[in-house]
This record gives sequence, structure tokens and C-alpha cells, in this order.
Amino acid sequence: MDLPARFVAFVDGSALTNPGGPGGTGFVVVDRACNAMRFGGSRWTVDGEHPITNNRMELRAVLEALEGLPERAGVEVRSDSRYVVDALSKWIHGWRRKGWKTAQGTPVLNRDLLESLDERSREVAARYGWVRGHDGHALNEIVDGLAQGAARGARGPDRTAVVAALRDAGLLR
Repeated sequence: MDLPARFVAFVDGSALTNPGGPGGTGFVVVDRACNAMRFGGSRWTVDGEHPITNNRMELRAVLEALEGLPERAGVEVRSDSRYVVDALSKWIHGWRRKGWKTAQGTPVLNRDLLESLDERSREVAARYGWVRGHDGHALNEIVDGLAQGAARGARGPDRTAVVAALRDAGLLR
């Protein structure tokens, strides 16, 4: 039986125009070992040579959530994006084997972020799980609000709202 991971992260990304942006990320990370949390998000108007897309914002939210976590600590990443969950828990193994090509032989989109996440996920022992979006799940609604707020250049949910959602979910005392 697997022990619960030390960290739980909820993540979401948003592109107001897909593709084109602007975009935003949102995340909440809880440390079960010391009853602590951090949360935030970022606004993206440029993403290097890549267009701002919802999928890129979803992946960037995961990278932001995993930032600073200790190696091998274990983290459960929960996302409402099937793309994120499937890409990082299922498809990535085949993509690596096939030299980052899809089953159709085309280059994998977002390879730069996926490779970074693959490496970081291995370092922190990340597992990925899906949560239904826009279905009243309090923490998913919080990270959605953080991502939407960041994309709009506005404030998202504040600390009080984040703490209340974490307490309601039994993840924070």
C-alpha cells in the first residue's frame, strides 16, 4: 500500500484566447508534514517562441507548483486537465521511446515543458490525478480563480479563501 504523498498540489491554467493569450497559471501546494501551504499564479503574455495556449498554461502551472519541493518527497498533483494528467502519467513513456514523436509520427507539442516536467516529476516523485473541473470542487475552483485572475491581470482568490477551501477538504488544520 502506498503511503500518502507529503505534498498535494492543485493546478490550473487559462488562456483567455486560445491560442494567443494572455494566459495565467494557478496553483495551491499543501505540505502535509508541517501543515503549511503556498499558492499563487503568473500572468503570461509571451511564452518564448510558442503561442500562449491553454495546454501550455496548464503545464506551466504544474511547473510552478513543483518548484522548490524537496527531492523524493512525493507529491500528488491534481488537475482538471485530462491533457496534463494523461500526458504526464501515460503518453510520456511512449513519446520518450519514440524520440518525442506521437503515434502518428508528428512532433509532440509542448515538448519543452513536457521534458522539464518529466525531469522534475521524477525528482519529486510526482503522481498525477484528475479532478472534474467546474463541478463545485472547492480547491479546483480556487486554482481556476487564480489562473483566470492572473490571465486577466486581476487578483484571484485571497489567502482566506484558499485556507477555507483547504480546511473544508481536510488538507489543512
